[in-house]
Amino acid sequence: MRKYLLDLKEQGKTIIIASHSAEDIDVLCDTVCEMDKGVLTVLR
Repeated sequence: MRKYLLDLKEQGKTIIIASHSAEDIDVLCDTVCEMDKGVLTVLR
């Protein structure tokens, strides 16, 4: 699954991922946001 998502990322596709896995977030995401009580904050 990770390879598939990385291939889509390489093609310039936008993918929204919800995960508690810090490793997946680090490998797959360019922009990381956090939602807390309905407030969205960009972390990087």
